[in-house]
Amino acid sequence: MKVYLGIDCGSATCKGILMSEDEIIGQSIRPTGWSPQMTAQEIFDELTGQAGLQREEVKVTATGYGRVSIPFADRRVTEITCHGLGAQFILPGVRTVIDIGGQDSKAISVRDGKVLGFQMNDKCAAGTGRFLEMSAHRMGLDMDGFSKCLKAGKSCDLSSMCAVFADSEIVSLLASGKTREEVAGGVINSVAAKAAALAGKIEVKPPVLLTGGLCELESLKVILAEKLETEVKSDPFCRYAGAAGAALIGMRR
Repeated sequence: MKVYLGIDCGSATCKGILMSEDEIIGQSIRPTGWSPQMTAQEIFDELTGQAGLQREEVKVTATGYGRVSIPFADRRVTEITCHGLGAQFILPGVRTVIDIGGQDSKAISVRDGKVLGFQMNDKCAAGTGRFLEMSAHRMGLDMDGFSKCLKAGKSCDLSSMCAVFADSEIVSLLASGKTREEVAGGVINSVAAKAAALAGKIEVKPPVLLTGGLCELESLKVILAEKLETEVKSDPFCRYAGAAGAALIGMRR
């Protein structure tokens, strides 16, 4: 049995997908921590151990910003390519992928899993998962608490386009009497607006799939759909899009 492991080592989390003949036989996700190499090795050991596999039985393809730190990878591929193919695996026929990661965000135009064009924001933390974590921390919340605040459906204006200035603005809004529910709504609206603006630089065609660490935030998906004027699909497995794409590339090449 030929087995393929895709490892997507991002700035916040490291994901692994173990596949055989287009079937997922194992998956794992861990915080990347200070050592991408160590975390990737832990995921490799976990998934191959569960499947009872030896190193020589597994083809490893790495992607994500930490891919260069994985010495046991047989192949390294850019995350753009992997997200395009992984999105096609998750949602056959997908044409637009919006990926919001820990330190960057991407809008990718695809057809049959092949990348036609993309836009990427990796110069500013605003509009990324890290920005949400920072904002939640400023409000004295973890991400679960932040998600609960979003369920209130409230919002306020957050005008700052820079993560550093937005941090100060959040402090000012709370001091002026805005509730955490309102500020959380303002933050998620800001993230959605930046993602929509990035997607606007490519030709957005449905179906649209939201991937990355924020894919489980229902409010983000709803607001993004309103701004793009088309349905945005997602599910918890979308966090693994890059890893699934990496495994498929290893399988096909």
